[in-house]
Amino acid sequence: MLNVIKRNGGNMRRKKLLFGVLVLLLSLILGACGGKPDSTGNKQSQNMSGADNGNHTQEKRKFKVAFSGGQSHIHYKTMEVFKKELEEKSNGRIEVQFYPESTLGTDAEVMNQLKSGSLDMGIVISGELANHSSSFNAWFMPFLIPNAQAAYEMGNTEEAKALFDTLPDAGVVSLGYLVIEMRDVLSKDSLIESLDDLKGTNIRVTPSPAIVDFWQTFGANPTPIDLTEIYSAFQTGVINVIDSGPTSIVNGKYHEIGKYYTQTKHMAFTSSGLVSEAVWNKLSADDQELIKDAFELARKSNVELITGIENQSLDLMKQGGVTIGTLKMNDEGQRKIAHFYDKYTNGDEKIKAFVEKAEELGKQ
Repeated sequence: MLNVIKRNGGNMRRKKLLFGVLVLLLSLILGACGGKPDSTGNKQSQNMSGADNGNHTQEKRKFKVAFSGGQSHIHYKTMEVFKKELEEKSNGRIEVQFYPESTLGTDAEVMNQLKSGSLDMGIVISGELANHSSSFNAWFMPFLIPNAQAAYEMGNTEEAKALFDTLPDAGVVSLGYLVIEMRDVLSKDSLIESLDDLKGTNIRVTPSPAIVDFWQTFGANPTPIDLTEIYSAFQTGVINVIDSGPTSIVNGKYHEIGKYYTQTKHMAFTSSGLVSEAVWNKLSADDQELIKDAFELARKSNVELITGIENQSLDLMKQGGVTIGTLKMNDEGQRKIAHFYDKYTNGDEKIKAFVEKAEELGKQ
């Protein structure tokens, strides 16, 4: 019996010794694999993708942006600034990919793509936004904003930003306004020296209800025509006046047909930078800030770019034999414009606030 006890005791000691060795080895292995304690005594976790919380190590992505206009257009030139800034600020992680010249469709089609999330970002004219919310007709109050700088400053106001609150179902997030150009008129027949000269003319307009209403107020026959058809319509006499700005006139080569350009500056033509809400909600807060910052820098360059492009376009028109004049406003014209304002401000508080703010800025 004693021998059995001794043998069992020896086995017990060997088992304890083996168990101790195993515990020691396991501790060494765990110590080698564990993270380094941070200043709070907790071990740092390691991201499975190898990325930390900084933007510079996140996954690369393409950011698709659609807009109208080719390389000479203000949209293209402004978005080149956006592209440069965003790619630099993200250290090349976000690559901006352009779809210019309405490659992906009309502004209405771009809005649909933004809502579905199939497109990241679009530059959409205010005329299209007015089809989604009549409050955007605020931008089409005639002779309210005198120049591109004033339009930029108006775009910075809370009254202008509040218009985006009327687009809750559009599925977009706004980054702010861009100024395309100040609108003038080009005629085939003679200079438009007063608004009375517009009576009976067939004028091509952007298809927006308030713009159509404005020209009808002065006796013109507003005719919405697709951009691709303007040249032939002007050439054949379907229209004899075009509501546009110098850069659009030159880009479309309409000055080859119409030789009388009147600087009316009756309207500031604007657009908006819109990101798909479905896309935006999937971006990190850091990436959202990068995009907003890059677009804001592009907005600031926008007005300077416009001035240079407009001057170049006017010079090209002059070289092409175009006569350039200015509009004279009479009392009857002023009365009709005041009545036009009343029609829109009485029915929409946001338009009313917009007009009052623009008039306030105009007095400063």
